[in-house]
Amino acid sequence: MRFPAVVLFCLMMSVVSGTVQAARFNIEDYGATAGDQTDDTAAISKALQACGAAGGGTVHVPAGVWLVSRQGSESPILELPSNTTLSGEGTASILKFDPAVNQTNFWRMLGNGADGCRNVVVRDLHLDGSNTFRSYEPGKTPEHNHGIFLHSEKGVIENITIRDCLIENFSGDGVGLSLGCRHITVRDVALRNFVRQGIQMAGGNGARDYLVTGCQDLAGEVQPGGSTIHVEHARGLKNVIISGNRCRHSILAGGVDGITIQDNVINGRLVGNGNSNFLVQGNVIRGHDAAGFVVQLGFADGLILKDNIVSSSHAEAGGLYVWGTSRYNPAPSRDVLISGNLVRVGGRGILLNGVDGGRVHDNRIRTGDMQQQVVLQRTEDVETDAAAE
Repeated sequence: MRFPAVVLFCLMMSVVSGTVQAARFNIEDYGATAGDQTDDTAAISKALQACGAAGGGTVHVPAGVWLVSRQGSESPILELPSNTTLSGEGTASILKFDPAVNQTNFWRMLGNGADGCRNVVVRDLHLDGSNTFRSYEPGKTPEHNHGIFLHSEKGVIENITIRDCLIENFSGDGVGLSLGCRHITVRDVALRNFVRQGIQMAGGNGARDYLVTGCQDLAGEVQPGGSTIHVEHARGLKNVIISGNRCRHSILAGGVDGITIQDNVINGRLVGNGNSNFLVQGNVIRGHDAAGFVVQLGFADGLILKDNIVSSSHAEAGGLYVWGTSRYNPAPSRDVLISGNLVRVGGRGILLNGVDGGRVHDNRIRTGDMQQQVVLQRTEDVETDAAAE
């Protein structure tokens, strides 16, 4: 009986795929024990090191509570090798800081080695920072104790995915991205009880291509000192997409060339300075019951604000504020398009101050004073279809 060539090829490939499988490393096989007071850090590290030595694979964290403690002066505590998937069984697989970790600062549960890492997935895990601070206390809160922190001054951190995790109770950030990062995805991550930022993104020359999507911060007992999603000290960061997230607090984003903030629900403010090639579209932004503008963007070079819903219940809150040309920075915001937004606030609807080149049209604006719907100050070449002061 003769088989067609395509059938023989498929049979051959199935045999090959059945014999060549990614290596799998269970932390229990390296001495980790769940649900007791035993320190599991060394065992988990051995599993990760074995995975790295094998050229990659999957390190499995079974259901249970696994304790992670400080190790000498090294941070991160658990180092992720290249070509590795660190995965668990969802929220039942808990990597938890020993509470003593928070007696000092600069401890990161998961991170890269000094030379960076590539092709890493962290998924289906529950990270618990054992934080006991209920708000930020200057000089006391260990604000640099993070869940996942990726940073390399001399190496490259590339093709990293963090997904389907619950990250809670960290006195610093839930997730932090910094120097050396390229092609980073944070997807479907839930955050709770972070003292500093939920997801913090920075960068530098060469840092690029960050995607944060499907994430949310859950109700908790901690009063954050920062934002749900925060981009700062970008210093050359390019191409950031923040899309489809649900934020109980603000989004702050500045210093990026090529940034999209789209289809998010934000119960707070949207603030950012120094962005270029900037798209803000399809967001629902409901400001806190406080004065000030709900959306405030400064020194933008190429900005589209389109199809957003912006509101606040405070009588003195403003809607959209785009500004530039200050005593600290003479550059105006340039090339600004504001279109199709629904703005409902007690104060000024749209304020442009220090803008060179723009168009404001087809917005639906309701303010306490109808004369304050669109206000132009120190602007050049700005067209509007509303009566402007």
